[in-house]
Amino acid sequence: MPTRVLVTGAGGFIGHHLVKLLVERGYWIRGVDIKPPAYEPTAAHEFLLLDLRRWENCLLATQGVEHVYNLAADMGGIGYISRNHA
Repeated sequence: MPTRVLVTGAGGFIGHHLVKLLVERGYWIRGVDIKPPAYEPTAAHEFLLLDLRRWENCLLATQGVEHVYNLAADMGGIGYISRNHA
């Protein structure tokens, strides 16, 4: 039985690519994001649209997984980046 992994932020750029890599390496993936995948359909075996700011959604997302990659973030996009220079 493959190792079960949760990837939060799986609908974003980095999360999307991490999901693809982990699937290629033989892991079973549950992707979670507050929004649908933005780039192409997800390779995750299961994808849940959840707001992880809610405790009950965190419990649901982590049920039955062995590892978690937490890439979920409140990303402001290019507008945020333009206004907040490093």
